[in-house]
Amino acid sequence: MNLEPRSIELPGGRTLVVRPETEDDADALAAFYATLTDDDLYRRFFQARVPNRRSLDAMVRVGSRGGTGIVAEVVRTGRPDAIVAECSYELLPDGDGELGIAVGPGWRGWLGPYLLDVLLEAAAARGVTNVHADVLVENRPMLALARARGYVTADHYERPAIVRVVMGAVHRLPAWPDGHDRTRVLVESTGGRWYAEGQARAAGLHVLVCPGPLRDSSRCPALVGEPCPLAAGADVIVDAIPLGEARGRALLDAHGRMHPGVPVCVELSAGASARHGSSPAEADDAVLVVDLLQRTAGGRTSSVGSGPPRQPRGRGGR
Repeated sequence: MNLEPRSIELPGGRTLVVRPETEDDADALAAFYATLTDDDLYRRFFQARVPNRRSLDAMVRVGSRGGTGIVAEVVRTGRPDAIVAECSYELLPDGDGELGIAVGPGWRGWLGPYLLDVLLEAAAARGVTNVHADVLVENRPMLALARARGYVTADHYERPAIVRVVMGAVHRLPAWPDGHDRTRVLVESTGGRWYAEGQARAAGLHVLVCPGPLRDSSRCPALVGEPCPLAAGADVIVDAIPLGEARGRALLDAHGRMHPGVPVCVELSAGASARHGSSPAEADDAVLVVDLLQRTAGGRTSSVGSGPPRQPRGRGGR
């Protein structure tokens, strides 16, 4: 991995060194994880215990599997003292990365975003387009980290309540993976959820849900006059942000200007984006919507794949 160590001078003659993870770090990582609470461990590994030695040895060999790992280590008088944070991604079959991150008490607030930026820079240098993370919905620090970076959601799981977020490595926004074997549906919906997404994915559609520009329109390329890679690469866009909101109307107008060849379906039902298709009537509506999307996409895609919904991999972090 072409990642040079980076040093940050700290008070008291200490230095924080951010460097590639090595196979000699297993013991230091075990000591680091022992400083975390059960809640911290559960957010990182979906289990409230320190990984066993076999798992730790596998973690530090992530580079041999095509992934990348980095650690933040405190150094005193030139000698390593303790690891205080770690961040890594496992390479997925489609070429994207699966993210995990943990930051120790006393180092949170700034070190997490810094490590994520370093890791994404390394991922982009290795041709990894996006990184994914399964995150507990109660893990607000991790969701805030993803929100600050810019993300879309790729799935939701109910037990435990988990959201799969996708962040871009090569670009500020994530991008569609290479290949075009499924109909690509971009949904713009407040909160990053859409009531028909489960049925759409079960039908074989590739659905990404964007929370929209939220409070900062400058983060949305379409609203600053630039093409959005997700919108431009979609087979159909679902605009589920209420048109009564200024940003909802602005997004719809922007797609007409910036992505004129991509059909847009506007969700007019009040509150529809917040529903989850749990009632029989809503489930029936979702089936009809999925059929409409498949017909609207029409000739923009050559085939529609199908398969069972994926399960979370337990790589969520803090």
